[in-house]
Amino acid sequence: MLTRICSFLLLASSLLFFNFACKTGQFALQKEGEKLKPKLLVKAPDWVLLKGHPQYPQSQYLIGVGTSEKGPSQAGDAARAKVAQNLKMNISSTMVDISTTEKMHIERIIKTEVDAVLEGVEIKGTWPDQNNGVYYALAVVERNKAAFSIREKINKIESALLRNLKEGTEAENRADVISALSNYLSGYQKAPMLPPLKNTHYVITSSDEGPGSQNISTSEFESRIKNIVRNLNLTVVSGNRQIVKTLKGIAEPLVAKVYLLKEGNLNPVSNIPVIFNYETGQGELEGEKTSDSDGMVQTTIHKISSYEEANHVVTVKLDYHRIRSNFNEDFTEKFLSPLKSKRAIFNYAIQTPKLTSNKSQAWQQSITDLGNQIIKNIPPGKQPVLGVIPFKDLRHGQDTNFSRVLNEDIKTILARADLKLKEIKINKDQQPEEVAKANDLDYYVIGSYRMERRGVEITSRLIEAKTNNVQSSANILIDRKELNPEDLKSFNKTIDEFNSAQMKKDYHDYLEKFIAAKPNDLSFNVKVRTNKKNTNNQDEYQIGEMITFFISVEKDCFLTLLDINPGGKITFLFPNKYQKNNFVRAGEIIQIPPSQHKKFGFEVKPPHGEERLKAIATLNRDFPVNLNLNSRDDYHVIKPETSRGMREVEALANFFSSKQNSGWSQDYLKIFIHKKNNIFSRGQRAIPSMSEILGNK
Repeated sequence: MLTRICSFLLLASSLLFFNFACKTGQFALQKEGEKLKPKLLVKAPDWVLLKGHPQYPQSQYLIGVGTSEKGPSQAGDAARAKVAQNLKMNISSTMVDISTTEKMHIERIIKTEVDAVLEGVEIKGTWPDQNNGVYYALAVVERNKAAFSIREKINKIESALLRNLKEGTEAENRADVISALSNYLSGYQKAPMLPPLKNTHYVITSSDEGPGSQNISTSEFESRIKNIVRNLNLTVVSGNRQIVKTLKGIAEPLVAKVYLLKEGNLNPVSNIPVIFNYETGQGELEGEKTSDSDGMVQTTIHKISSYEEANHVVTVKLDYHRIRSNFNEDFTEKFLSPLKSKRAIFNYAIQTPKLTSNKSQAWQQSITDLGNQIIKNIPPGKQPVLGVIPFKDLRHGQDTNFSRVLNEDIKTILARADLKLKEIKINKDQQPEEVAKANDLDYYVIGSYRMERRGVEITSRLIEAKTNNVQSSANILIDRKELNPEDLKSFNKTIDEFNSAQMKKDYHDYLEKFIAAKPNDLSFNVKVRTNKKNTNNQDEYQIGEMITFFISVEKDCFLTLLDINPGGKITFLFPNKYQKNNFVRAGEIIQIPPSQHKKFGFEVKPPHGEERLKAIATLNRDFPVNLNLNSRDDYHVIKPETSRGMREVEALANFFSSKQNSGWSQDYLKIFIHKKNNIFSRGQRAIPSMSEILGNK
């Protein structure tokens, strides 16, 4: 029994071992068998064989097939990449005759659009190839959906290009260069985007009927940009070829015009920055300017710093960097760089002011004194433009050869002052105010002279061109012996010629003749002053202040006090409606208005400028003008530009200029009237000597 049991156990153990061994051997054999068994014959889908898919015809879908040994997900990525690759190849094959720069730009656009298309790609099928251990994936995207966004972009770009073209053309027609260039450059930047987009659309839709009907190319915008750059120029308007005699600057500003040449017309261009700069010589000028609505740009040379060069050259150029700053595109430089060479040129010649060598020291000093009297009432600060109108012979009202000599020397002296002396042009029969306006003067100097027994007396006035009011007056006497013999000979010859002809005089000629009149010998004195301290024979008031006059005489006489305002109007302050009796006792001081008349006073009235007072004392009642003191007016007035005024001022001038005996006396006082609340320090302008000027160079 025991033996049977043992035998059974042994048999069972053997069976168990055999069974385990058989299973293990079977696994090994199966592995071996797998390598040896024949391949399974499973038919691949048509799309794997690149024969298409019946549900996704290529006429309606873009298809890509991808493979991967790793798995179906990786095969899907490969399928999407295949769609992108096919698109890029097909699109690029349609692009011909493209420059290297455009090619890089187009490739970026194609990549952008292909990436956008891939966002709509779907994986519609996978298939594992068990025989080869490869996975296949089918990627599809509907052509119409892929083309939709591209169509929108094309339409948007075409609309923008049409707008750039339209607005650029309108701006060019009105010579708005910056706006025109901005539109054309913007169009040039966007235009290269159209061809790759249209080709992408064609490849996706497989249709010749692309969206949009506009074919606006970069060449259209490039042509228009180059046309503007070629025709934008500068030209000189005025200020060229001046002869400069002043050391402070030039009188006439340098004016140029920025224009766009179109159909033969120089159309003014506004808002274009320019730069004025010296090429030869040195000086102080305003450099950066911008053209106005008429295309005009101008600079003023305030001071000339270099005299080594006889000729100075100033250029005005388009300010390229400021123009360029209006545009951000990198490619702008290649189009706008020709603007760097656009310019206009001004020349002016330097003639250092000198008096002729045959003039005496006394003559030079007297003319300098005259100049200082003229300019002392010009406000400090700005450099006004001043012109000198030829002086007239006081007795005959005409300019002479001596006038020309005198004028040149006066201009030479004034050229040293801190102002701009301008060589003016005078047309025949032009009045002084017309000359000033035609020559754009701020002030003009006008004057007269007459030969006396002692020498030549010269009087002058500085007139403010804007108001035609006298701002200052001057008076000098140059002894006969100080005159150049040739000048004196010319003067005497001219006098003989005038004596044989009747010369026409105007109101102001007679007025100045009257003011200059005085007796040859003063047998008694007359003194006039105001209630302000007299400084250099000229008191100062401002409009609105009250003024009182005091007159004293050394003999019993008949007294007349006249006020000549800056415009030439004469007012008889004494006698007047309140003080009709003008007989004055010797030593008596007459106050006008008298202190006892509380309602009678003189308030300083406009205009501003220099008023001149002339006190006349006669030993008898003889007077050339019948004063009307019974009218509604308080004073007798002589007005310029009236027939009565002309008759009366002529009578005054002729009567007192011919009355050379000692039967009368006179005094003369200047009063400067400031604008209300606008007082400035007079006398700050002075004429330096040549040694002072050249020492400060």
